[in-house]
Amino acid sequence: MKPLVSIITVVYNGAATLEDTIRSVIEQEFRDLEMVIVDGGSKDATLDVIRKYENNGLPLRWISEPDKGVYDAMNKGIRLAEGEWLYFLGSDDRFQDREVLRQTFSTPSFDSYDLLYGDVLSPSFKGRYDGEFSYEKLLSRNLSHQAAFYKKALFTRLGEYDLRYRMHADWDFNLRCFADPSTRTRYTGVLVASFGEGGISAGHDLSFLRERLIPAKLQWLHDAGLQSLRRIRLYDEWWRFLRNAGFRDKAIQGRVPLPQPLTTMLSWQRSVPASALKNGFLSKIWMFSSYLFNRPRH
Repeated sequence: MKPLVSIITVVYNGAATLEDTIRSVIEQEFRDLEMVIVDGGSKDATLDVIRKYENNGLPLRWISEPDKGVYDAMNKGIRLAEGEWLYFLGSDDRFQDREVLRQTFSTPSFDSYDLLYGDVLSPSFKGRYDGEFSYEKLLSRNLSHQAAFYKKALFTRLGEYDLRYRMHADWDFNLRCFADPSTRTRYTGVLVASFGEGGISAGHDLSFLRERLIPAKLQWLHDAGLQSLRRIRLYDEWWRFLRNAGFRDKAIQGRVPLPQPLTTMLSWQRSVPASALKNGFLSKIWMFSSYLFNRPRH
């Protein structure tokens, strides 16, 4: 009989932390699960840790072979998983407590949804992250994959993780989910997992920003109206996204034209040395000056 939930963990040279991750799965009160470990060909004792738990009461399957990065390994895990629901637990992550899965899948209505998600804890965030999401909110920040449970059928319908986006393929997939009117999402309020600071998604994925996120944000801005840029929080957000995408040296391409306030914003960014934009304090001062002269008046 196939499990309800597949816990997918991708790892490379993770012997120091993987055992704690596996134990946090074993300790779950909910038992209708399996664990799938995709190892990238580790050179340390990772495989010894995996073999230790092969016959320890945990339904565990694993492979070890080279891959093309984290999201390639996650795609392999998707194909290997037999569960109806998929969850991605990093090799240095832990479920928050032993009741996480029971709380998430205890209500009879859970099967009415395609994506269930809660919150996470990490030193990367100031407290608990990050409540209920909408498509608009997802254009500003990502839903942590450690917070989310996906029906496997979603990956069949919407496609797997796009390997063009080496840091934010999960963000791209979440955008596909929330943009699709047939995808049913539910915020559970459960504190799902805790994980360390940084990680692959902590940097700037230029391809994702330039090709995927900023064009989607431009479409949203076109629909919402330029008056939204009167809010300094949104103006500052656009300033940071355009700066992080490196558009001072690259033209923005897309079907939605760049509105005048953002064209002027780019001109301001291109008028100062790149080193000044990388300095958070100086960039903030320049942003605020640009806002005072550039924000829409109507």
